[in-house]
Amino acid sequence: MKTLRPIITAAAIILASAITMTSCYNSSKAPSDANAEPSVEAPHKATPLGRPTAVPFTKAENYFIKNGAKLPDNHKITDKETFDSIFGMATTMGENGKPTEIDFDKSFVIAVETGLVQKETTLIPEYLINHHDGKLVFHYAIKQGEDISYTIRPVLIIIVDKDMANMPIKLVSHN
Repeated sequence: MKTLRPIITAAAIILASAITMTSCYNSSKAPSDANAEPSVEAPHKATPLGRPTAVPFTKAENYFIKNGAKLPDNHKITDKETFDSIFGMATTMGENGKPTEIDFDKSFVIAVETGLVQKETTLIPEYLINHHDGKLVFHYAIKQGEDISYTIRPVLIIIVDKDMANMPIKLVSHN
């Protein structure tokens, strides 16, 4: 039994360390993970101390900007008619081929585009915050790859709770 005690003690210390490290990692994980969906439970009201707070959103998939369409200057679309006049559905085969449904009674969208480019280009949502000055600040990344022989117009659309629709939008892009 005496020979097992150091082994059990060491195992308990290792287990406690692993649990502590895992909980620290999860609580400090940045919202910029490109593959992670923002937390649905993230608060979206400014705190009493005026600190910025995370705002949950969903990335809309499988839409394209129609030829000749222009995004609103404020990057905000609050109704289906305006959305449908700017975007077309890009339905593809497969499980994730349908465009993301958007309920404009409960949500609005923020849309960002690069303009016409001849490079492989992806716009990646990072995070959205309710800034202490009353603005929604949307951070996104622009990833460019190889030159291509045709022109594309990359677009990023996120769906946000309608409660935030009256707030001005500030865009921050990261290359």
